[in-house]
Amino acid sequence: MIKETYTSSDPVIDPYLDNRLRSDKPITFLGFIDEFKKLWSLAGKEAEFIRQQPFHQDMNFPIITYHTLRRMVNRDFKEIKPRYRTTIRHPYIPDEYVELKGQIFDVWVQFDVCSTSADEADLLVEELDDFIQTYRGYFKKNGVQEITFFAQETDIVDNSLRFPIAVRPVQYTFRFEKITPIFLNQIEQIVAQATAVKPQELNV
Repeated sequence: MIKETYTSSDPVIDPYLDNRLRSDKPITFLGFIDEFKKLWSLAGKEAEFIRQQPFHQDMNFPIITYHTLRRMVNRDFKEIKPRYRTTIRHPYIPDEYVELKGQIFDVWVQFDVCSTSADEADLLVEELDDFIQTYRGYFKKNGVQEITFFAQETDIVDNSLRFPIAVRPVQYTFRFEKITPIFLNQIEQIVAQATAVKPQELNV
């Protein structure tokens, strides 16, 4: 969508929307996961990439599971509630405007690298990290504002199946901008503004 109006919140003139932090398009965490899975598969990676779930006998190891640990407003931006970004024309409805508000969120994500071999699990941790670093630029261009390695937690041996599973918990933080569109009607805006004007201001 192309901006029709330019305000103090336009990224060209507002340092708050520094181009180094802005991506070409907003994306959600689930949208990022879809992109990640697609690239992981195209790269020919052996481990299946799935949402966290209980282990079962039919699983084909190795696998990498993911789940959200926490999502919170980024403290650096201090956006307790969505902040005004800009106003654009509705792309399909004449005389309608859309106000865009946004918030910057940090999402803590845990990837559990799981294998029937401890050595393979260790190697997959390195492979996962290399993959994220290799495609960091692609992910940022496609909506992720920042990707940061956080920690690798204590190794786990899961004995819920007939054979032990080596689990390597690895945590990353991802920064996303959530954009909320608010649809405005041009006529309603003008009427509301006219109602707010005092008679003496109309010079009548």
